[in-house]
Amino acid sequence: MSYRILIADDATINRKLIKDILSNSIGGTDFFEAENGNEVLKILSKTSIDLILLDLVMPEMDGFETLKIIKENDQYKDIPVIVNSSITEIQSIENILREGAVDYFTKPLSVDDMNIILPLKAKNALLMHEQNKLISEELKYANLFANIMLPKAGGIGNTELFIKYHPTMGIGGDFFDCVEKDDAVYFMIADVTGHGIAAGMASSMVKILFRKCVEHRDMTPDEILSETNRSIFEIFDFAGKDNFFVFTAFVGRLKGGIFEYANAGQPYPVVYHRASETIEEIRQNGFLVGVFEGLKYQTEKMTLNTGDSIFLYTDGLFCSGESSDITGWKQVVQFSEQYKGLLNKDPNEFMDQVYYGFHLINKAKQTDFTDDVAMMIIQVK
Repeated sequence: MSYRILIADDATINRKLIKDILSNSIGGTDFFEAENGNEVLKILSKTSIDLILLDLVMPEMDGFETLKIIKENDQYKDIPVIVNSSITEIQSIENILREGAVDYFTKPLSVDDMNIILPLKAKNALLMHEQNKLISEELKYANLFANIMLPKAGGIGNTELFIKYHPTMGIGGDFFDCVEKDDAVYFMIADVTGHGIAAGMASSMVKILFRKCVEHRDMTPDEILSETNRSIFEIFDFAGKDNFFVFTAFVGRLKGGIFEYANAGQPYPVVYHRASETIEEIRQNGFLVGVFEGLKYQTEKMTLNTGDSIFLYTDGLFCSGESSDITGWKQVVQFSEQYKGLLNKDPNEFMDQVYYGFHLINKAKQTDFTDDVAMMIIQVK
């Protein structure tokens, strides 16, 4: 395996020493040298680097500022950085690790540092970088597959579909689907437990089970949820295992102006009635799918007219997992009231404003979205 290592130090003798140490322990490596932070950034702009060894005390731009710029740049932020300096104060070390450095060493180097410690630190950092690149590549293709599995926005039967999806890891367990069958439009939004590739694979299974129910039988929403739950226990043997396939879901069916729905633990959707310009919550509860065998759900219904909209979302929009924010759906209703005029003009802008509203709330709490976020709007034409 060939690596590219950048050594940044204003002292030529230090750069030569580090290069000699690493060239003897890591074969097939290309080395690049920089005397200050400005030179580091120039090299990064032209060359793909696998590891940076960064001196903290340099002229023009020191290591502290250089590290900060690297970690704020999306193109460079994943490159591992090992910092070095004669500075040994614990506060400085804490600061640089907090800024994103993966490791450090101090000068002057002892015999053990040269023969064992520095080569080991460099090899570990390179291995970590290599593994992270493989994971990123896998996530890229998994995300591509997930996007193929999602429905495309646009006209479906007598409805218009609008979607917004933000997985936290490139791929996630949030899922939605919308399909026309005969003279009805069926749709589902679901949130599979967990994140990443495993959750993404599980959500693909949910789509298959949902489509199977819709395309092969004329089922009501409660029957779809019950049949999906039954299928999960039929396909997977959970006896004596803890890794349950569990998810929340909301299923709806629009047919001839009648909106039928059933809920399995999803946050309450919001309905916008255009004629009266009012917002209505769909307050219905049900057990999560995959918790118990033989679960039954309840289908309720309401009448919708042309221009009315159904806004569905997963709890990643408002919930960080803390017990204090599980009722954040109330804020969803408030934002829906605030921006309901956009549901007539631009449903995509409506979702953007709701999303941005929670971004501002998170910013005030000094947090960020920590869960997958899925939103969809079904609008009656």
